[in-house]
Amino acid sequence: MVNISLLQGAMKNRNISYEQAAEVLGIDRSTFYRRLNRDGARFTVEEVSKLSAMLKLSAKEMQNIFFDRELA
Repeated sequence: MVNISLLQGAMKNRNISYEQAAEVLGIDRSTFYRRLNRDGARFTVEEVSKLSAMLKLSAKEMQNIFFDRELA
């Protein structure tokens, strides 16, 4: 499950709007909102990669936001 509050915080800190994120993912803004409201359960691996690149997340930040367990 995605930690939505951490994702939103990362977006806010980097001045990335929902509209910009949706555009990078190639989805409608309303679809992005729905995914956030469903705890990000529908983000694909490719979308996680795109969001991580757009936000310039460190490996630790990406793990904390997108994965609920530590990766091996």
